[in-house]
Amino acid sequence: MLHVTVAYGTSRRTAQLYSGEFLIDPADGVAFVLSGLSVPTKFDLRKTRHLPYDEAWFRVPPNAPFGQTPKLGLLHPSLVRRAKAAYNAARK
Repeated sequence: MLHVTVAYGTSRRTAQLYSGEFLIDPADGVAFVLSGLSVPTKFDLRKTRHLPYDEAWFRVPPNAPFGQTPKLGLLHPSLVRRAKAAYNAARK
């Protein structure tokens, strides 16, 4: 079975980043669009979980307000350095 690692993300207090966090923001342009996000979101790479990639974890929720298709975004290459710096900080 395929497993994925997911990181906790929040759209609250995005102006304050802590060690192990990185932000994806509309100012990132195309990178933000490809992320699939609708608001600025920071991800905490100190809070990750390994989950099976199956219907139990990745199905469309009932009463889906944004349509019946789960949306998976991409991490644009321009954000990889930012994510790597957060990853390195989270490992310390």
